[in-house]
Amino acid sequence: MTWLLIIGLILFLGPLRRWAGRHWAFLTSVALGALCGWILGAVVFGMCGGNPIVPLLWAIVSAVAFARVGPAVLRKIEKDGKD
Repeated sequence: MTWLLIIGLILFLGPLRRWAGRHWAFLTSVALGALCGWILGAVVFGMCGGNPIVPLLWAIVSAVAFARVGPAVLRKIEKDGKD
């Protein structure tokens, strides 16, 4: 896992730096959506039990939902005050 994080960091600091800079709103939205979904899925799984894949499914669904709405909201917040 450590190697995976190191490789990802190198890619985002090197060849993917411009791409990540252009799509920062999308990446932030997906990451926050996945984190929120994972937490909510873990809470639901802890309270109700069931299949252990529930947090992963919640994370995927939340990441998709945040990816559809989040970038527009973040871009609007970025431009706030510049009008």
